[in-house]
Amino acid sequence: MLTTNYITRERIYLFGLILLAVGIPVSHIIMSIAQIILLANWLFDKNLLNHLKKFYNNRVAFIFSLIFLIHITGLFYTSDFDYAIKDLRTKIPLIFLPILFSSYKPLSYRNIKTILFWYVISVTFASFACFYAYFTKQISDIREISIFISHIRFSLNICLAICILFYFLFIKISFEKKTYQFITLLIFLWLIMFIFILQSLTGILIFLILILAYILFLIFASKNLLNKIILSLILIISFTGIFFLMFTYYHDYFTVKEANYSNLEKTTKRGNIYEHNFTTYGIENGNYIGLYVCNKELAEEWAKRSKINYDSNDVKNQQVKITLLRFLNSKGLRKDADGINALSDKEINAIENGTANCLYMNEFSIKSRIFMILFEFNNYTLSGTTKGYSIIQRYELWKAAIGIIKQNFWIGVGTGDMVNAYQNQLTIMNSDLKNQKIRSHNQYLSIFSAFGILGLIIFLFSYIYPAIVSKSFNKFLFVSFFLIATFSMINEDTIETQTGVTFFAFFYLLFLFLKPNEDQIS
Repeated sequence: MLTTNYITRERIYLFGLILLAVGIPVSHIIMSIAQIILLANWLFDKNLLNHLKKFYNNRVAFIFSLIFLIHITGLFYTSDFDYAIKDLRTKIPLIFLPILFSSYKPLSYRNIKTILFWYVISVTFASFACFYAYFTKQISDIREISIFISHIRFSLNICLAICILFYFLFIKISFEKKTYQFITLLIFLWLIMFIFILQSLTGILIFLILILAYILFLIFASKNLLNKIILSLILIISFTGIFFLMFTYYHDYFTVKEANYSNLEKTTKRGNIYEHNFTTYGIENGNYIGLYVCNKELAEEWAKRSKINYDSNDVKNQQVKITLLRFLNSKGLRKDADGINALSDKEINAIENGTANCLYMNEFSIKSRIFMILFEFNNYTLSGTTKGYSIIQRYELWKAAIGIIKQNFWIGVGTGDMVNAYQNQLTIMNSDLKNQKIRSHNQYLSIFSAFGILGLIIFLFSYIYPAIVSKSFNKFLFVSFFLIATFSMINEDTIETQTGVTFFAFFYLLFLFLKPNEDQIS
């Protein structure tokens, strides 16, 4: 039976942190329960005033909390207080967690290992659950397999879990039994494989950046000339291979195989007239999508193969006609009766589900993801369309952010006016995103547009200075997390959701307060 002597505030504090770490990759509810436990444990402490003094006197915790302070300051010149209060509620971890971590004595290395152990278990469980969902649910978009949180934020958790496992496997080996080491290695390899299965471009790029950073560190840190040469060659060969691969994909996509109008056949085998359009639909998979199109035959044959009307929309709310044209084009088939008859039932079903390219049927293909991005840019150039295209949407939103910043350079638009400011700017730009409540998908631009150049400076200072003062850039785990967070904020509003801001504040402070001599890179 547990006694009151066993249930101490320190143990409740540790339990709350473990629960919070477990909740970040899998559950908003668990995160909320954990923070309620931690808050109650902190509030009902007779040493509450001493805790507040510790926070005030703790330079790194206090400076980090300035990120929350700029959001408070933004209330003074905002007009939408409802949104502002909602935003502040989301950002509470930015003030609560610095106070919490500075109130108690630093966690022991053993306790941090325990927290990280349960965090990795949670990430691994989530990855298995997502993989199971992939095989058991009707998935129209690979991103839908992230069933707990946003696929981008889940990919950040996977990257961090990989770094944690790498640390305990190869840097600070601490396995008493080979069996544990072997199981850990299997989880490490599984998570690396799963990040490519998830196909989050943000997660994959950050994973590659982490590899690059670690190799560069080894090159500069190694005192052995042979090791330096070998590592440098590995780096050069890897980047040369990636560049060649990207160039090949680009060449395959845009190099047109047939472009001379005078040589094109005018009628189908059934005697119907072909339409040949070089401009409207653009290029994909090395072919003009608009060549060899016979809408009459397409409509007739499609009606025989599918219950979805040719002139209606597919599962992804795209025009069936366009999806079909692109799919036939990707297979090098003509857009006529013979083209449709050459498709299998599985391919017809894929088209109904919005798959517009035969390459996209291979969910684990990097080539298909690159081709998606190339199509987005090509289609945006031709039509200005951004809806449904995540990369192009970011480009459009970044342009909107720059427009807002130009008009509100010094102090921004305030904490609550972000959504309205973006809607107004997108309307001015006549963007097809103008009616959506959406932000920049770039944390730095979000801060800049909300709080101006002064707010951005404070944000960067609060983010970087605590790490310098605490010498955290000598800690492998902190540097790994810092790289993940820093690069994620280029492509995502990382701290604008409960999951994102909790992930950001929790691990930043956890690794910041880890004693330097317990986590040296070298």
